Amino acid sequence: MADVTVSIVAGGDGRLLEACLASLPAASRETAVRTVVVDNASPEPLQVPEGVEVVRNESRRGFGANHNAVLEGAESRYALILNDDTELDVETIDRLKWFMDKNPDVGAVGPRLRFPDGRVQPSAFRFPTPARVALTLATLQRAAWDMSRGERIRRVDWIHGAAMMVRLAAYRDAGGLDERFYMYLEDVDLCRGMRDAGWEVAFFPYAGIVHHESSSTAGVPERRIVQHARSRGLYARKHHGAAAERFVQGVTAAMFAARAGLAVVLPGYDADDVRRFRAHARASLDPGSGDGIEEP
Repeated sequence: MADVTVSIVAGGDGRLLEACLASLPAASRETAVRTVVVDNASPEPLQVPEGVEVVRNESRRGFGANHNAVLEGAESRYALILNDDTELDVETIDRLKWFMDKNPDVGAVGPRLRFPDGRVQPSAFRFPTPARVALTLATLQRAAWDMSRGERIRRVDWIHGAAMMVRLAAYRDAGGLDERFYMYLEDVDLCRGMRDAGWEVAFFPYAGIVHHESSSTAGVPERRIVQHARSRGLYARKHHGAAAERFVQGVTAAMFAARAGLAVVLPGYDADDVRRFRAHARASLDPGSGDGIEEP
């Protein structure tokens, strides 16, 4: 039986998926893995190496629904929830499994993420409470949210869903991924559920992954903005109440409106930046309007 079930949702870019799957053998030299790829209604059938299982959807489903379907019946101790736009370093799975074996109170662990050019990508964060969102408005920056700096292993609030190893017992204690989050913040919500159930979440910088961030949705920036706003509202309402949802969305709208104003007069910005900031402000005030990624 496999020690780790690797669950990958494929967005249809065969080159990304190929590179991701090609990196798995060297990442799991000492770990028995079962790899399952969810073909999320891609236009053409996916080509995968022998031994990789494929589950094909006839219509698109969200991030949580796809991974829940794979992990519901998984018999391994651990699962690696993985984006198809990732490439794993050598021994990444081995090292994450070793860490989980040594720390039975940890329900989820995240590796260090890097951009393709080698820059470190923030990958562990503090929870987005209304107070923290308000502080971000006051400072117009999010540096205080990042918990993935440096080389120290540490307990964190939540880890990036592009690559997280979860203990399946903890995953199930948290109720799995909330499928109401079609995309975005489902990783935050899962880690919050694990913490509420008594599990810890950790950042482990001695395992690494290259993340081609947002490659699967890069062609739909307006839809991404709308989807972020919807998920932000859902998370705030679920964990802090309806009044907090209104507060968070209003504060976020004000923050992006301020950024749009500054982008008009400060050097280093262009018209596209102004339009993007204004789109974020509009979506925060009315996330039900416009099309998100979940729309056909």
